[in-house]
Amino acid sequence: MFTDNPYERFDFLEWWGTLSPTFLSVTVIAFVFLLAAVYYLLPKRHRWVSLLAGSAVFYCLAGIRPLVTVLLSAFVVYCAGLLLETTDKAFKKRRRLILWSAAGILLLVLAYGKLYTLLDLKFGYIIPLGISYYTFSAIGYLADVYWGKEKAEWNYCKLALFLLFFPKILQGPIARHRTLAAQLNEGHDFAYRDFCFGLQLAVWGYFKKMVIADRIAIFTGTVCSDYSKYGGIFLLITFSLSVVQLYCDFSGCMDIAGGIAQMFGIRLEKNFDHPFFSKSAAEFWRRWHVTLGTWFKDYVYMPITINPTLLRLSGRISKRWGRRAGRIFLTVIPLSAVWILTGVWHGTGLSYVVWGVYWGALIILSSVLTPEIKKLNERLHIDVTKKGWQMFQMVRTFLLFCIGRVITVPGDLAATGRILKKMAMDLRPWQLTDGTLYMQGLDWKEFVLLLMMIGVLWFVEIQQIKGSLRERIAGWNMAVRCAFYAWSVVFILIFGIYGIGYDISSFVYMQY
Repeated sequence: MFTDNPYERFDFLEWWGTLSPTFLSVTVIAFVFLLAAVYYLLPKRHRWVSLLAGSAVFYCLAGIRPLVTVLLSAFVVYCAGLLLETTDKAFKKRRRLILWSAAGILLLVLAYGKLYTLLDLKFGYIIPLGISYYTFSAIGYLADVYWGKEKAEWNYCKLALFLLFFPKILQGPIARHRTLAAQLNEGHDFAYRDFCFGLQLAVWGYFKKMVIADRIAIFTGTVCSDYSKYGGIFLLITFSLSVVQLYCDFSGCMDIAGGIAQMFGIRLEKNFDHPFFSKSAAEFWRRWHVTLGTWFKDYVYMPITINPTLLRLSGRISKRWGRRAGRIFLTVIPLSAVWILTGVWHGTGLSYVVWGVYWGALIILSSVLTPEIKKLNERLHIDVTKKGWQMFQMVRTFLLFCIGRVITVPGDLAATGRILKKMAMDLRPWQLTDGTLYMQGLDWKEFVLLLMMIGVLWFVEIQQIKGSLRERIAGWNMAVRCAFYAWSVVFILIFGIYGIGYDISSFVYMQY
């Protein structure tokens, strides 16, 4: 592309092919600031056009053909929405056919995107970026129009912007049309406070991703390349770090996405709510990937729960075996469907189905056995309000998540079984003191730095629970505040994982 020959022409296409649609790219960061300048310079009523154009350009970094697939999908959603809006509600079968036909087309494209590598299908290059996220947003929009919860969008370009909006396309959140579309379309005046808060949130996301997640990835990647070398305690530490890695990677991207959106005056839905302070599996999943959970609740769980056939069956069971049996039936069926689908959403293969069953079983059992658990606590004289017990519950929830990682990370249930067996019967505690710990890509200095940064993460999350940390920082003296921002950026530049030969590490949830 670049040579010493001053007369050689610049090859734009070759240069474009070196770019990547990730927030870790310097080019993309520069693009965001340029787009923000264009956005605020345009007349207010036309600002949404710059967002659409910018989102299309960002998407083209993954290729032109995937963008065509998304635009065609958007056209299907657009036509179906108008048909649902204009078809009289008296024609229930016709409206259902429209809804299921459009949803079926979207789900077929999604299924192709999930299975093309597994089944060695052709045309993988047409698979859109963020296919799961925009598909679920689109189906939710159509369902809301079908139920009459909102009006159909009559402007195709505005609907395309809702689906394509670039901060959320990589890893979500799974946006709702009724909460995001108006923000995208109305145009926002420049607000210094929003712009600064957006930058703060993005910098915090970069810290979690580049300083913590990518540093842990070096360690876990080395260990996971050959599990047989390590004992159970070492593997438990590895998978515990893997949980932190996943959290910092995924929530880091959410913070960057939310921060970029806020720079434009737009609020994305919250996708994480301090999940590692959860005291149960059910609470954890109300705090982790919040928009996925609420999507399944609104568009899978509730429709199944209020299904007339299921309600009739529940009534028969109640008459024969009692009310509690009927309630259990109404709990088990919808939750089983939700968690099997959640497993399939996260990945292909039996491991992800088992992962879904694992979490579904935990949540169903905790719900069904609530009276028995309460009685057991009373008999054992456990004061559930004590901080010590609540801390135990948090640690227990964290370990349950670790087991979930053991199910999916190896990609093979036989390997999962061997790892769990090692954790139970082959501990090898000496590997923590014989130097093995510092031979997995991180020397002792890097490992100590990692633990310190996890401590910073823990401290900041505690402060966030106590109140808005950004509001407190905003109250600092301006000179102190600017120095803190500059120091934060420099810290990430110094301690972030990159450099010569560095290959930008994609965000984990981009594969979904």
